[in-house]
Formats: sequence, structure tokens, C-alpha cells
Amino acid sequence: MFSTGTFLKLSTVLLQGGVIDGFQRLLQPDTFVVQTINGLRLGFILFLIAAGLTVILGILDVLNLAHGELYALGAYIAASVGGFLVGEGAGAIMAPPTSFDPVTSFAFVGVLVLVALITALILVPIGVIIETVFVRPIYERDQVYQLVLTFALLLIIANLIEFIWGPNPQSLDLSTKTAVNDIPSFSLLGISGVPTLVALVMVVSLAVGVLLFWFFSKTKTGRIIRATAIDREMATALGVSPDRTFTLVFALGAFLAGFGGAMELVRTSAQAGMGEDALVLSFVVIVVGGLGSLRGAVVGSLIIGVLQNWMVVVEPSLETAAPFVVMVLVLLVKPEGLFGTWGERT
Repeated sequence: MFSTGTFLKLSTVLLQGGVIDGFQRLLQPDTFVVQTINGLRLGFILFLIAAGLTVILGILDVLNLAHGELYALGAYIAASVGGFLVGEGAGAIMAPPTSFDPVTSFAFVGVLVLVALITALILVPIGVIIETVFVRPIYERDQVYQLVLTFALLLIIANLIEFIWGPNPQSLDLSTKTAVNDIPSFSLLGISGVPTLVALVMVVSLAVGVLLFWFFSKTKTGRIIRATAIDREMATALGVSPDRTFTLVFALGAFLAGFGGAMELVRTSAQAGMGEDALVLSFVVIVVGGLGSLRGAVVGSLIIGVLQNWMVVVEPSLETAAPFVVMVLVLLVKPEGLFGTWGERT
């Protein structure tokens, strides 16, 4: 327990660090709006990553430590796919428009979304191979074996990325990002300082999230997956193939991770370490939202994303620690997370 002296010392450190001044800066209307929008953008990306992680955890009861590297692999693959499909080359679909035109500019956005979809589809067979070759043989083993295996896969994928693409960051051509930012978005609402790339990431990620909830609630395959999560033995007795379901779930997780990596590349670049950072934040998200809860992944992602971007203004040194503070507080108040188990509450 904190003593009075400890609390006073902590308060002094925070005050000396300018936290109060930071909150005052954050509460400036323009700054607050910009940081919140950027936080929501980060939250949507975190949801795409955490959704795949939490679905795998909820159905397979496997904490896939390699999931963050699948996200990083998606970003690197998207850089290569985008470099091939966008530009003036022989295989290119379209070159970036030099100025805003409603038809060509939005068609170009469609090409970027296509790049993300192709990237995500490339990740699907990779997820299938990981599940069938590596994970399936140890389902009945202790979870320690699963953690060691997926950690080993994390290291292997990270080294393969460096071997294929080298140590330098990979990104789309600057003209690509300029072409998207030329499209008016937040400026139409009188909000300056937020590029259209942020709006693109938010809209596309939100659409994928809506489709994901629709898939689990309205389709036969989605209901089978939910039934397997709630009662695996009963689902098996009714004729559901566990192996096929598990492979599908792992493939879906890889798809979401790859799509998230591709969308993040549109805004920034693929670089070493991005997979580890994404994995840590995704783990915080699923703990806050509830292990295996898809709805919790949404809420947890938005909370963590917005909080991190607020801390950039309030006190940058607390940016990394803030999500873990939230996680600890949630665990103290509600150890099962905000929304409990995904198989029961979606």
C-alpha cells in the first residue's frame, strides 16, 4: 500500500514534470481535438491487431506471441505490393494524382485499399501454415510450450523480415501520401492539423471492424466459431470439425494483423520493432477489454489509443506507462476485464 509520504513524493514528481501544465495544453480546444482524433486512429489500428489476437485466444486458448510480427510482416509486404501496383511501372494500376480530382483521387484511395486487401490475403496462408504445422501438434500440451513456440516464431519472422527487406525502414512513395492528403477531409469540418491519411485509416479500419462483427453475428461460419468458443465438446458432437475451425480462426487472425499492418503503412513506414510494440499494446488491450472479448477489444483499443496520444501532450515520458496503469487499475477493480469472455458476450 502507498504511504502518505510516498503519495506526496509521487505528487511532487508529477508536478515538477509539468503534468499540470501538460493537461492545460491538452485542454486547448484545437490540441484536444487533434490528439483525440489521432488517438482514435491508433485505437482502430490496435483493434485490428487485438481482434485477431483475442479471437485466437478465445477459440484456441493460445496466446500467439508471433501475432505482432504478423502485423509487422503485413506492413513490409504492403510496402512491396504498393511499390509494384502504385506508380508508373509496368505492373502498376495507377499513379498518384498530382492534384485533387474527385474521380481519380478516390479511385487512387481504392487502389490503396486493394493493396491492403492483397497484403492481408497473402498473410492468410502464412497463418494456416503456422497453425497446421507448428501450433496444432501442441494443443494438448501445457501453455508454456505454446508460449515458447510462438515466441520462437516471433524471432524467426522478425529475422526473416530483416533478411528479406534489410534493416532500413520501408514506406510508400511520398507522392502516394501527398495524393491522399490532397483530398479534403477534416478541413471540411474546420479541423486543421490532421492529415487525410488519418481519416483514411479510420474509415477503412472501422469498415473492417463492422464487417467482423457482422461475420460473427450473422453468418453461419461465424456462429459456428462462436459456438466452438462457448462449448467445444458440444460443437464437436454436432459435427463441427475442430481442426477446420481452428485453422480458419488462425487464418482470420493473420488476415486482420496483415490488414492492420498495411493500413498503418499508408500513414507511416514499416520499421524494425513495430511488431513487438504492437504485441505489447494489443496484450494490454485484451486484458483491459477482457480475455477473448471482441467487444472488449474495441473499447480497450480506443481507450489505450486515445490515452497514449493525450500523454504525448501531457507528459511524453508517461506515454509508455499510461496504458499499463490503466491495465493495472482494471485488473484491480474487475480482474476478468471490462467485458468478460468473447465466446459468451461477443
